[in-house]
Amino acid sequence: MDGLMPENSINLSEQERRTIKRIFEYDISFVYERLLADKAIEKEDIPQLNHEFRKFITLAGLGIYPIAMISPLIDEVWHQFILFTKHYKEFCLSTVGHFIGHMPDTSLTPIPPVAGKNFMSGYMKYFGELPPIWFKNMDQASLNYYAQADFTYAPPKRWSGFAGPE
Repeated sequence: MDGLMPENSINLSEQERRTIKRIFEYDISFVYERLLADKAIEKEDIPQLNHEFRKFITLAGLGIYPIAMISPLIDEVWHQFILFTKHYKEFCLSTVGHFIGHMPDTSLTPIPPVAGKNFMSGYMKYFGELPPIWFKNMDQASLNYYAQADFTYAPPKRWSGFAGPE
């Protein structure tokens, strides 16, 4: 499982390790087939998108909620996967044991500013620095927001949504 475990995996329980292993072993190649067909992503980005999407799901699976999806491209992966409703539900249930809901940023379900902080601190704690793929296709104002350390307020551009258990 080299490369799958978070940097501080020494503190993970055996159950958490098994959860992460299931997340990273689950085949979602059909999601990337569709994204390529729709020209929503570039083929050379697939390995990183796949790995980083799974890290996002890992954070949700570890119970970090609410957690914002900050990446335009990784968000495309999540949205496309959700469209395969049956497969997404099976993925969630068989990997983390519960459905990971996606709440859009609307007046009905506004994203709490803490969701961004939860993502950034959770990612740093378990995986270290965010790789550049998280920022690819991001507007300049959002890039400036993520370059600073205070995530207690909402970013200049709305997040697509956030994850939480249902």
